[in-house]
Amino acid sequence: MKQERATSLTGADLLANQELDRRFCEGMSGKDIEQVMSCAWDSPGLTFVDFEGNVVRGPDDFRKVVEGLFGQCESLRLVINEISHIRAGETVFAVGTATYDMRAKDGASQRITERWTDVRIKVDGRWVYALDHTHLLASPTP
Repeated sequence: MKQERATSLTGADLLANQELDRRFCEGMSGKDIEQVMSCAWDSPGLTFVDFEGNVVRGPDDFRKVVEGLFGQCESLRLVINEISHIRAGETVFAVGTATYDMRAKDGASQRITERWTDVRIKVDGRWVYALDHTHLLASPTP
Protein backbone atom coordinates (compact mmCIF):
# COMPACT_ATOMS: atom_id res chain seq x y z
CA MET A 1 0.00 0.00 0.00
CA LYS A 2 1.35 3.37 -1.00
CA GLN A 3 1.52 5.72 1.94
CA GLU A 4 0.43 9.26 1.18
CA ARG A 5 1.72 12.23 3.06
CA ALA A 6 -0.80 14.54 4.70
CA THR A 7 -0.45 18.09 3.43
CA SER A 8 -1.95 21.47 4.17
CA LEU A 9 -4.88 22.32 1.97
CA THR A 10 -4.30 25.04 -0.62
CA GLY A 11 -5.83 26.60 -3.68
CA ALA A 12 -9.32 25.85 -4.90
CA ASP A 13 -9.91 23.04 -2.40
CA LEU A 14 -9.04 25.33 0.51
CA LEU A 15 -11.44 27.97 -0.78
CA ALA A 16 -14.18 25.36 -1.28
CA ASN A 17 -13.73 24.02 2.26
CA GLN A 18 -13.77 27.54 3.70
CA GLU A 19 -17.01 28.12 1.80
CA LEU A 20 -18.43 24.88 3.24
CA ASP A 21 -17.62 26.13 6.76
CA ARG A 22 -19.15 29.53 6.00
CA ARG A 23 -22.36 28.01 4.64
CA PHE A 24 -22.66 25.68 7.64
CA CYS A 25 -22.21 28.52 10.14
CA GLU A 26 -24.65 30.68 8.20
CA GLY A 27 -27.21 27.85 8.09
CA MET A 28 -26.89 27.13 11.80
CA SER A 29 -27.02 30.83 12.72
CA GLY A 30 -30.08 31.35 10.53
CA LYS A 31 -31.71 28.12 11.74
CA ASP A 32 -31.96 27.10 8.08
CA ILE A 33 -32.21 23.31 8.12
CA GLU A 34 -31.97 22.95 4.33
CA GLN A 35 -28.74 24.92 4.19
CA VAL A 36 -27.28 22.89 7.07
CA MET A 37 -28.27 19.63 5.39
CA SER A 38 -26.75 20.76 2.08
CA CYS A 39 -23.40 20.75 3.89
CA ALA A 40 -23.75 17.13 5.03
CA TRP A 41 -23.15 13.90 3.14
CA ASP A 42 -26.48 12.53 1.93
CA SER A 43 -25.60 8.95 2.81
CA PRO A 44 -26.24 6.46 5.61
CA GLY A 45 -22.49 6.79 6.23
CA LEU A 46 -22.87 10.34 7.57
CA THR A 47 -21.74 10.21 11.22
CA PHE A 48 -22.12 12.85 13.94
CA VAL A 49 -20.89 12.51 17.53
CA ASP A 50 -22.43 15.08 19.87
CA PHE A 51 -21.17 16.68 23.10
CA GLU A 52 -22.39 13.75 25.22
CA GLY A 53 -20.79 11.13 22.98
CA ASN A 54 -24.03 10.06 21.29
CA VAL A 55 -23.46 8.74 17.78
CA VAL A 56 -25.95 9.79 15.12
CA ARG A 57 -25.82 8.08 11.73
CA GLY A 58 -27.39 9.08 8.45
CA PRO A 59 -28.93 12.31 7.21
CA ASP A 60 -32.43 11.64 8.57
CA ASP A 61 -31.25 11.26 12.17
CA PHE A 62 -28.81 14.16 11.81
CA ARG A 63 -31.67 16.34 10.56
CA LYS A 64 -33.74 15.40 13.64
CA VAL A 65 -30.89 16.41 15.98
CA VAL A 66 -30.42 19.78 14.28
CA GLU A 67 -34.17 20.45 14.11
CA GLY A 68 -34.38 19.62 17.83
CA LEU A 69 -31.69 22.20 18.58
CA PHE A 70 -33.41 24.80 16.40
CA GLY A 71 -36.72 24.10 18.14
CA GLN A 72 -35.19 24.89 21.54
CA CYS A 73 -33.59 28.16 20.45
CA GLU A 74 -35.11 31.55 19.90
CA SER A 75 -31.77 32.54 18.41
CA LEU A 76 -28.49 30.79 17.68
CA ARG A 77 -25.14 32.07 16.45
CA LEU A 78 -22.27 29.80 15.45
CA VAL A 79 -18.76 31.18 14.89
CA ILE A 80 -15.67 29.16 14.01
CA ASN A 81 -12.84 30.50 16.16
CA GLU A 82 -9.95 28.69 14.50
CA ILE A 83 -9.50 25.88 12.00
CA SER A 84 -6.82 23.80 10.30
CA HIS A 85 -7.47 21.82 7.11
CA ILE A 86 -5.29 18.84 6.19
CA ARG A 87 -5.55 16.82 2.99
CA ALA A 88 -5.10 13.06 3.31
CA GLY A 89 -5.60 11.36 -0.03
CA GLU A 90 -9.05 12.17 -1.35
CA THR A 91 -10.36 13.45 2.00
CA VAL A 92 -9.88 16.56 4.06
CA PHE A 93 -9.55 16.46 7.83
CA ALA A 94 -10.31 19.63 9.72
CA VAL A 95 -9.90 20.46 13.38
CA GLY A 96 -10.88 23.63 15.15
CA THR A 97 -12.86 25.37 17.82
CA ALA A 98 -16.24 27.04 17.55
CA THR A 99 -18.58 28.96 19.81
CA TYR A 100 -22.36 28.68 19.94
CA ASP A 101 -24.27 31.60 21.46
CA MET A 102 -27.85 30.50 22.04
CA ARG A 103 -30.94 32.08 23.52
CA ALA A 104 -33.63 29.62 24.54
CA LYS A 105 -37.30 30.33 23.96
CA ASP A 106 -37.64 31.08 27.70
CA GLY A 107 -35.00 33.82 27.35
CA ALA A 108 -32.11 31.95 28.99
CA SER A 109 -28.75 32.46 27.27
CA GLN A 110 -26.00 29.92 26.89
CA ARG A 111 -22.52 29.99 25.38
CA ILE A 112 -20.87 26.71 24.40
CA THR A 113 -17.32 26.44 23.10
CA GLU A 114 -16.40 23.20 21.40
CA ARG A 115 -13.38 21.48 19.92
CA TRP A 116 -14.34 19.57 16.81
CA THR A 117 -12.79 17.31 14.25
CA ASP A 118 -14.41 16.46 10.97
CA VAL A 119 -13.82 14.56 7.77
CA ARG A 120 -14.88 16.04 4.46
CA ILE A 121 -15.31 14.27 1.15
CA LYS A 122 -15.99 15.48 -2.34
CA VAL A 123 -19.32 14.27 -3.75
CA ASP A 124 -20.49 15.28 -7.23
CA GLY A 125 -17.90 18.06 -7.34
CA ARG A 126 -18.63 19.63 -3.94
CA TRP A 127 -17.18 19.15 -0.47
CA VAL A 128 -19.48 17.90 2.30
CA TYR A 129 -19.09 16.81 5.92
CA ALA A 130 -18.94 13.00 6.25
CA LEU A 131 -18.03 12.79 9.94
CA ASP A 132 -18.18 15.35 12.72
CA HIS A 133 -17.06 14.77 16.30
CA THR A 134 -17.44 17.44 18.98
CA HIS A 135 -16.66 17.89 22.64
CA LEU A 136 -16.96 20.78 25.03
CA LEU A 137 -13.93 22.87 25.88
CA ALA A 138 -15.66 24.75 28.65
CA SER A 139 -18.76 24.21 30.71
CA PRO A 140 -21.86 25.88 29.35
CA THR A 141 -22.40 29.26 30.93
CA PRO A 142 -25.66 31.08 31.51
